[in-house]
Amino acid sequence: MPTVVPIDGQWEVAQLPGEAGVKSLELSKAHTLAFIPAAVPGAIQYDLVKGGRLDNPFGGAQAAMDAAWVAERDWVYKISFEFTAPSGNVGSRWILNVEGIDTYAALYLNGTLIGETYDAYMTWQFPVELSLLKSGSNELIVHVKAHTAMVADKAEATSNRLMLYDGLRGRLGKALIRRYQRSFFAGSSLLNVGTSVLGIGIFRPLHLVLLPAVHISDVFVKTKSIANDRAEIAVAITLDSAIASAVSLSVEVLELGGQHMVASAKTDTQVVAGSTSHDLALQIPKPNLWWPRGYGKPSLYTIRVTASTTATSSTKYENQFGIRIVELLQHTPRGRPTFQFIVNGVGIYARGTNLIPLDYLKVHASDADYKRVFALLDAQGCNILRMWGGGAVESDDFYAEADRTGIMIWQDFYLHSNLYPDYDEDWVSVFRAECAGIVKRLRKHASLVLLCGGNEQREGWDEWGWKATPGFFYGERLITDVIPSLLEELPSGVPYVDNSPHGGPESQSPARGDGHIWGNHFNSYKDPLFVTETCWGLESYSHPETIKEVMGLDLDTDEFSKPGWPLKWTNHNKLNMIIRAPFTGAYDVRTARSYIRSLELEQGLADYFSLANFRFKSPSNNGIVYWSFNKGGPLFQFGSVDYKLRPMISHYVVARLYLPVAVNIRRDYEAIHVLVSNKGVKPADAKLEVVHADISGRIIKRWNITVVVPVGPTQTALVINDLYPNVIYRNREVAFVRLWVDNAHVTDDILWLSPIVEIDTGNAEVSVTSRYLENGTYALELSTTQVSKLVELKAGDDVLLSDNFFPLVVGFPKSVVLRSLSCASLKGAVVQVGDIHAAKLSPHTL
Repeated sequence: MPTVVPIDGQWEVAQLPGEAGVKSLELSKAHTLAFIPAAVPGAIQYDLVKGGRLDNPFGGAQAAMDAAWVAERDWVYKISFEFTAPSGNVGSRWILNVEGIDTYAALYLNGTLIGETYDAYMTWQFPVELSLLKSGSNELIVHVKAHTAMVADKAEATSNRLMLYDGLRGRLGKALIRRYQRSFFAGSSLLNVGTSVLGIGIFRPLHLVLLPAVHISDVFVKTKSIANDRAEIAVAITLDSAIASAVSLSVEVLELGGQHMVASAKTDTQVVAGSTSHDLALQIPKPNLWWPRGYGKPSLYTIRVTASTTATSSTKYENQFGIRIVELLQHTPRGRPTFQFIVNGVGIYARGTNLIPLDYLKVHASDADYKRVFALLDAQGCNILRMWGGGAVESDDFYAEADRTGIMIWQDFYLHSNLYPDYDEDWVSVFRAECAGIVKRLRKHASLVLLCGGNEQREGWDEWGWKATPGFFYGERLITDVIPSLLEELPSGVPYVDNSPHGGPESQSPARGDGHIWGNHFNSYKDPLFVTETCWGLESYSHPETIKEVMGLDLDTDEFSKPGWPLKWTNHNKLNMIIRAPFTGAYDVRTARSYIRSLELEQGLADYFSLANFRFKSPSNNGIVYWSFNKGGPLFQFGSVDYKLRPMISHYVVARLYLPVAVNIRRDYEAIHVLVSNKGVKPADAKLEVVHADISGRIIKRWNITVVVPVGPTQTALVINDLYPNVIYRNREVAFVRLWVDNAHVTDDILWLSPIVEIDTGNAEVSVTSRYLENGTYALELSTTQVSKLVELKAGDDVLLSDNFFPLVVGFPKSVVLRSLSCASLKGAVVQVGDIHAAKLSPHTL
C-alpha cells in the first residue's frame, strides 16, 4: 500500500491585498501578510469569525451580505510540516493528493508551483519531485483565488447568451463555477435570508503519497452474472507505471473480515511508462449477494490485488466490494411504463431521502455528524439515498458506510436547475473530467444503483420559461451526449438516466420516469411511478435551539416573543415569517417560538397526508425519495432533520410510512377504510384492532380482524360504513387503528374527524414508566387519561427515539425505545414527556 504523509498541523491564512484573481503569487510578499490561525478542512469565513474579523455570516440578512466579500478576495494559506524520505523505493514517486479546494487555487511547495485547481468537485494529484522535498521542515503555500475574478472574462458573454442577468453570486455564477451549486442565489438560497454566501477555502484534507514504480491506480469489480449458485465477476485493473517492466498480477477474493479465500486469478503482463488496463475474470461459488436494506444482508467481500515487478518488489491494493446486479425496469412485460430498481432479479420498493451538504460553507461535516446521519437514516427506515445534483460528492468512507448498511445510492452529476455553457469546449472538458472522477470513485461501491445527469434541467426547459428565455436548451448536450459518451468509455455497472425528473411529453409526467411531486397536495393523487422529491409549499425552520446556536438569535427574548415580533423577524432576516399554512389551521403566532412549532406541525401532517397517498393509494408507485433529509441552512424550508441534525416531526412521519408493513385509516365519503401495505419480503400475518372512541377514551365501537397481507399492492383490510354517519361531535371523536405483525405491535394510525387544531382533548395527562432492555437501551411505556393528539418526547441530542409525536388513545399504551448514539449510559438521563399542546412537559428520569 502507498506511504501516506498527512499535511496537518497548524495552518494559517491571510487575505492577499490588491486585485483579486492574481495569476502568479509573489512568494516574498506572501510571507509578510497578516496571518491568522486556520482550520483545514474548513472555510475561510469560519476562520475570520473565530479570529474576530467577521461577524457570523448566518446571523441574518445583513450579516450574510456583509460576508459576501470574502469569496471575492484572494487568500493565502500556509503550513510547515516535517518530512523524512523513506529509504529504498527505487523508481517510486511522490504526489500531493488534494481531496478538495473551493475552488481556484495554486499550490507552492518550498517556493515551487506544483499544481493548480479549478473545480471543487474534483480531487487532484500533483507530481512532486523528490528534490523539492527537504529532510526536516517544509512549507506548503496555497493561493486560493476569488471565485468571481476567475470567470470574469467569460461573465458578460455567458450572461448574454444564456440570458442570466443576476450576477456571479447567482445563476450566472452557478453556470460558470464548478462548486456547490445550490449555494448560489437563484431567487432563494439555503440560507433563506434573501442572499447567499459562497464558501471559499480548503475544505478537504491534503496528503503526500509515495507511489511505487508500478502503482495500482484503479480497480473496478463488475458482476457479470449470477446463476446456478455461482457468480462471474470481471476485475478491471489500471496500472500507472513510471517504468517499462514485466508485471505479475494476482487477484484474491476473500470473505470479508476473514482470511478464507474464495477465488483467485493470476496473469503475467508487460507495462510501459504511463497507464495500462488489465482484465481478469473470476468465478465465486455459492456467492453471498449484496442486498438493499430490507431485502437481505448487504454482504461484502474483500478484493486484494498484487502487482509484482520482481520477486521482492510488489504493490498491493485492498478494498471491499459487493456481488450484485442492478437493473432499471422501465416497462412491464405487457409494455406498460414503470420505473423500478431490480437488484439480483428482485423488484425493490425504494424508501429514502435526498441529502443536502451538512455545512453550508465548508460543505462537509465531522465524522460524528456522519455517524448521526446514518443512525437517523436507519431509524427512518431508508434503503435509498439520493445524492442530489445541487449538493456535493461525499467521502469514500461515506459511500462505504452505505455499502455496509445496505443503503442504495442514487448519484446525480452536479448540474442543478440551471442552464450551462455546453458550447464552451474548455468548460465542457472540465465538466467531463469532473464526471469521470465521480464515476471512478463511486463505481467501486456496491451501494451505487443509478447515475443521473442532474437535477431539474428538463423541468426548467419544460416548465420554467426557458423555451422563451433564452429559447435554447443550453446544457442539454451535457446530459444527452457528454455524460453518455463518457459512460461508454468508463462503464459504471449501473443504469443511467439523463435527468431527474424525466419522462413523458414533459418531465413531470406521473406516467413515465421519475417525478418531483411537489407544490400542491393534489399532485400526490396522480399515481406517480417513482417520486424523487416531495414538498408542499408548507415551510418549517430549524428548532429554536439550532437557530440560537447557528444564527445567534434567541427566540425567547422580548424581540421575538412580544407583539410586533414578525416585523422584527422580517427586518432581521428579510424573510416574511407569517406564511399562511392552510393544511391544518395550526397558526399560533403569539411568539416566534410558537409559530415555528406551528410550521413544523403543519409540514409534518402535510407530509403524512401526501406520502400516505404514495404509499397506500398509488398502485404504480415503486419508490418515495423524500425531500429532504436535512435542512441545508438554519432557515431552509424543508427537511426531516434540522441544520444541526435534530429530528423534526417529519422525521417520525416518514419513519412510520417507511415501515415494511404499514397501516392507514382514511375516510372516503361516509366509509372508513383501513388499508395495509406490505413492502417487505414475505407475507405478513397481521392483526388489526380498530376503535371508534371519544376524546375521554370511551370506546364507542371496536373491530378486531386478522389478515394475511401479501407483498405488493395495498390491501383493504376493513371497510366500516356505520362509523362516520353515527359521529356526533367531529372534534371530540376519532377512529384509531393498531397493527400487529406476528403478534408484535408495529404501528398505529388515527383519523381525525376535524382539523387537528379543533380537536378538544381537554386535560389529557400522559403517564410514563421506563425499563432497561439490553445493550444500553431503555423502553418508555406511555399511556394517557384521554386521547392525546401528539405525544412529544424531549431527550438530549445523543438520544435516538424509535418514535415521537404520535397520538395516544386510552387503552392503547405505547412503547418507545431509547438508545445512545455514542453508546453512553442512559441511566439517570431525563426525558421530558407530554402532549405537544401542553403548557409544559413533565420530566421522567430513566
